[in-house]
Amino acid sequence: MDIFEGTPREKFFDIIFNANRNLVENEIENLLIKIIALSELCEENGISQAQVQNYILQNPDRIEDGLNDAFIHHVGNILSNNE
Repeated sequence: MDIFEGTPREKFFDIIFNANRNLVENEIENLLIKIIALSELCEENGISQAQVQNYILQNPDRIEDGLNDAFIHHVGNILSNNE
């Protein structure tokens, strides 16, 4: 597996399907905790799911860039804990 080939998305899925299961579980759990916290903060601040969805639809380039950054970040977390 060449670390420099493929997209961040492809590398992310290569890693999560081949890395230590406990490390992947921990990373996914941490990601879900963050999603829950952000969802609750949105709700507390009057930001609806419709507003979030509209933001996603109106900002596809920002979302794609953020998604690639997230893939890279989480792959880094998994690999650094695998050492």
